[in-house]
Amino acid sequence: MSIDYQDRAEILDLISEYAYTFDENRIDEHVLLFLEDAELSFYVTGIDAPTVTTASNGERLQVVQEIRSGAINQAGQPRHFQTNTVLKQVSDTRITGRTMLVCTQQPYDGSDCKLLFSGIYEDEFQKSDGQWRFAIRKGILDLRSPPKLE
Repeated sequence: MSIDYQDRAEILDLISEYAYTFDENRIDEHVLLFLEDAELSFYVTGIDAPTVTTASNGERLQVVQEIRSGAINQAGQPRHFQTNTVLKQVSDTRITGRTMLVCTQQPYDGSDCKLLFSGIYEDEFQKSDGQWRFAIRKGILDLRSPPKLE
């Protein structure tokens, strides 16, 4: 089943907004990119269980606020780069996708930009009330332990 170009464009914009809203600390907007009961989880190399998981926008809001108010804000500006997205239509209202990820941090002290981690997002998108949202976003990070944002 071929994906309509308009649906593809809207999903690619959704993926981009995920990065911009997180990196610009627009947490309320970030959370609204997800369906209310969507799953957001992160895995690291060699660990079967997620290191972080949320199942509601309330949980997501709390977790993202904690992340953005912690060491990541004292250390530098995060930047998420997402590319090489491949999408597959499941139904008229459901599309799956995979996207490569690189996350960097520009220290506030002006020192060189740091590579924090890379990985893959495995996503399910659902069209609800005429808009595409994340139903599942699973980050599989190329790390042996959760990132240290110091």
